[in-house]
Amino acid sequence: MKSFKSFRLDTANHLLWRDGDRVPLTPKGFDVLAYLVEHVGQVMTQDKLLEALWPETYVNPEVLRKYIQEIRKALGDRPDNPEFIETLPKRGYRFISPVIDESGVEPPELATLHSTEEQATEATVEAEANPLAVESPSAKHHSRPN
Repeated sequence: MKSFKSFRLDTANHLLWRDGDRVPLTPKGFDVLAYLVEHVGQVMTQDKLLEALWPETYVNPEVLRKYIQEIRKALGDRPDNPEFIETLPKRGYRFISPVIDESGVEPPELATLHSTEEQATEATVEAEANPLAVESPSAKHHSRPN
């Protein structure tokens, strides 16, 4: 899941959300947006986008412009004052909004809780697996007094 401003891009389910509401995008429009978001800040030439999204297929560059227009409309973006997709004439497109990658991000309190549970589980499993563990010779130096 990637988020930028009030949008969330659910790449696993191919959905775009704005403040909890689903924003309609065609499948290829979503793919173009996802590719630009994945490469935030980088200039993507038409050739690079066409090759990445339509490999081994000839696609008229006008089709790409159509998808960029669709994405801009969905995001409420304007080419003359872009918040999301900047057009660089004769060069390509660049996604310019800051993006937060939410995949695998876990709140700190949950991460601590999970690691504590894992340590407790490992200790319990070890104790249950070998309740009468025999000390190794090197451990005798640290044995308890009788």
